[in-house]
Amino acid sequence: MKKIILTALVAASSLCASAQVWIGGGLGFGVKSPKGGDSNTTFAISPTIGYSLDENWDIALEVGYANMGDVAKGDQKDAFRIAPFARYNFAKCGIATFFIDGGFGFGKLNYEGGGDTQTFNIGVRPGVKVELSPKVELDAKLGYLGYYNEKDDHSFFGLNANGEDLSLGLTLKF
Repeated sequence: MKKIILTALVAASSLCASAQVWIGGGLGFGVKSPKGGDSNTTFAISPTIGYSLDENWDIALEVGYANMGDVAKGDQKDAFRIAPFARYNFAKCGIATFFIDGGFGFGKLNYEGGGDTQTFNIGVRPGVKVELSPKVELDAKLGYLGYYNEKDDHSFFGLNANGEDLSLGLTLKF
């Protein structure tokens, strides 16, 4: 019995020695002003905490908040989201590493005039991270392939890869 416990402790400590905790996330702000229309403002923050299992695999949890809409019309909504994901780092080229994130998320949209809606998504996002120092990385994600649903409103399945779906973030490794 002592040999089994000792073997399990050695295996766990070697796993922890090669693992690394990191924090990251993104911050966004934008104003969309169509000709002849009212402007829409968006603010978003999405902190992330992750754990590197080895040089190829990470697991992480993102918690997000966004405020979107037209202030002048009183047509605003708040969005809350929680999204666990796994990251596979598949190619390294100098200081750049290419990856793909795969995961799912649950959220809630609260409308200013009352009412709310549940959201769900599942999909993958490709990206690249650039090592600025041994403890700091800049990451960028572009596009989304998957399924998104707002209960009782609409759903989307497919590929979205345009400039509006670009996400930049910073990661700090411990």
